[in-house]
Amino acid sequence: MPNANVTHLQSLSFQEAIAFTQTWLEQVAAQQLTDAEILTQMQAVLSHRDGVRGFFVSYLTGNSPLADQVPEIFLEGFTQVAEHIYEILVKNVAMSTAMAIAHRRNGDFTQQQGSERVKTRSLNLLQQLEQRNLAVFKNERLRLLQTLEAGSGDYQDFLERWQYDPEQCEAIRMSLQSI
Repeated sequence: MPNANVTHLQSLSFQEAIAFTQTWLEQVAAQQLTDAEILTQMQAVLSHRDGVRGFFVSYLTGNSPLADQVPEIFLEGFTQVAEHIYEILVKNVAMSTAMAIAHRRNGDFTQQQGSERVKTRSLNLLQQLEQRNLAVFKNERLRLLQTLEAGSGDYQDFLERWQYDPEQCEAIRMSLQSI
């Protein structure tokens, strides 16, 4: 895997991207990859929609400490592919915030904790990327905030598709404002 074919990584399915990322995170943590390999492989996986989705499912929900203490090389990689990841990162904040509430209501405290963890990781990453003056992340976060505050806008379809109720929308708004 350290010499993973870039072309192959650019065409991974959603499930393949999840599996790749799990193994890849273990290799990064074990220092089996050079910084150049990390960046090249990140760029390849995060160059297409299924790769982005699979990467972040694995990265944000898994047990890797690299998601809690984001390595500088990851921040550099995320910066290089900002145009591919800004929307999903903002949506991850929204979805994990809303799901934590849904799980709490259902009495599923284990799932609630998992959603809270994803929310914390997503917010942390979003904040670090915004601090690098990456306007695309801040602009996307503000687009969702504006929709929540106005009751209509660019994210209205997203909010309606997931049927977020007023409590969930308020929690999302508060999460996004915490940055």
